[in-house]
Amino acid sequence: MVPNFENFWSECPWEEDLKYAKDVCNQVDVPLEVVHLTDEYWNNVVSYLIEEYSSGRTPNPDVLCNTRIKFGAFLDAIGGMGFDYVASGHYANVIHPCADWMDEPSVLELSQDMVKDQTYFLSHLSQSQLRRLLFPLGCIPKDEVRKLATKFDLPNKDRKDSQGICFLGKIRFSEFVTRHIGEREGIILEAETGDFLGKHRGFWF
Repeated sequence: MVPNFENFWSECPWEEDLKYAKDVCNQVDVPLEVVHLTDEYWNNVVSYLIEEYSSGRTPNPDVLCNTRIKFGAFLDAIGGMGFDYVASGHYANVIHPCADWMDEPSVLELSQDMVKDQTYFLSHLSQSQLRRLLFPLGCIPKDEVRKLATKFDLPNKDRKDSQGICFLGKIRFSEFVTRHIGEREGIILEAETGDFLGKHRGFWF
């Protein structure tokens, strides 16, 4: 077992994440390897999002990140290291065939914790990706995970849950759009009457 930390976007609070990962690994005495995927994240997620937003579409960044980076570029990066499986802290379950020779698919299933369930964000994973994944938290409610972290006195036992959109970091969505797409002022009209209602900064906001 070799823990890996994926660093793929400077806007994310990765330095804090990395510190917690190192502290936990040091406590349980296992080595931590950092895999840098910044270029892959920009090319396969952020640039695609910018293009889609500018065209008036709203893709889901978490679905893209899981498919193209966390279980795409990352699996490619460690492909030569001889690992049979990659375990992730997502709240989901994956059921594998009883044996490799069986011609049956791996199946993505809901986690036990329906509040924290993340299967929607994993729903675009391919069979080649699913077959290599384990989700050990899928059968444990989040409050039980907290209790276990406290029981073993892990450094991240009291850390708040991560929230928000990773590629935004600490900036607001409107700031991100303005920085990468800009503004294009237009008018807003009432569809039925044609009455002027106001102005907008661009349909991508």
